[in-house]
Amino acid sequence: MSVSSGSGRAVRRSGTGLAAAVGVTAVLLATTQPAYAQGGGWGTGGGGESDGGDNIGAWSHVEVTTSGGDSSAPPMTPAQGNWTPPPCWYEPRFDAEEMAEYGPGTFTHSESAQADWIREWEDKEWNKDKEGAWWDVAYNKNMGKDEAFQACELLQGNPFWMDQGDIPDDGPSISPEMLAEIAYNATKLPAPPVELKPDLALQKVNLPVHATFQSDTGLQRVATTASIDYLGVQYAATTVATPKRLRIDAGTEYAEPQSCTYGLSGSGANGYDVNTEDAGCNVTYRKSSGEGTYALEASLTWEVHWTASADPDGPVEQGDPQLPEGMSSGTYDVTVKEIQTVVR
Repeated sequence: MSVSSGSGRAVRRSGTGLAAAVGVTAVLLATTQPAYAQGGGWGTGGGGESDGGDNIGAWSHVEVTTSGGDSSAPPMTPAQGNWTPPPCWYEPRFDAEEMAEYGPGTFTHSESAQADWIREWEDKEWNKDKEGAWWDVAYNKNMGKDEAFQACELLQGNPFWMDQGDIPDDGPSISPEMLAEIAYNATKLPAPPVELKPDLALQKVNLPVHATFQSDTGLQRVATTASIDYLGVQYAATTVATPKRLRIDAGTEYAEPQSCTYGLSGSGANGYDVNTEDAGCNVTYRKSSGEGTYALEASLTWEVHWTASADPDGPVEQGDPQLPEGMSSGTYDVTVKEIQTVVR
């Protein structure tokens, strides 16, 4: 149900069914007193960090934690399509006391509309007598300052008041659905831990290339939780990426077949594995690599689902957002030699 807030902005009641956030290690760090930027908004100030001097605005208070994966890897890449992460959204930024401290004096031109807005809320004492918070645009720090700022399409106006339990009805706001997308963007998948037989430097013309995983424990799923617990807003969502398929690409037209795809065996408890020795398809090089190498690529496709909680084993959400399958890959330099025969 949509109603009107004291600031004239349409809102909807969130009720009491907020998903409880858990204590997690922050990966997306929010600035202590973030600041508005550009075009008549807040500038860096009030004791806030500026992340090396950039004046982008307020980083989100969302925190992220991951189980599994590769922290040195880039964010998960969709296997297909043009899915892009959310660059920005609305979330609570200041309580009334903080707003009273940082609001006055921010705009110094007495004739400006901003100054009129400040005087109006000074007369109302910034809603100190109410339960709620001042909301503002927050940026997805996992994307990086330039990318997030340039991709954000939200207008950077003044912060706005929301009563406790209300969320804005006009524009993207922090929610379990939004957190699921943030968690997807923060997921870092490992490259396929493949071991080739024969060895990379010992491949031979007309011998099939077999692939197994190097891990003794199997390849594990990757779970990423994004949560917020700030100024009365508590949500969490977890994305779970499970490896499903391995694809081997020969990296040259001088192979037959040039690529093969394999389903993985195993389970979430024991990890996932593959062994292509007895498979009906194995890349086979038909020509020597000469003095060079072929760039064989191994890629994993990961099935992704999400839960509206901090529990990766929680109920799977069937509605939006429909998160695309993820992909991770690795490239291997393969030396292929002719098989030497001895003529007697």
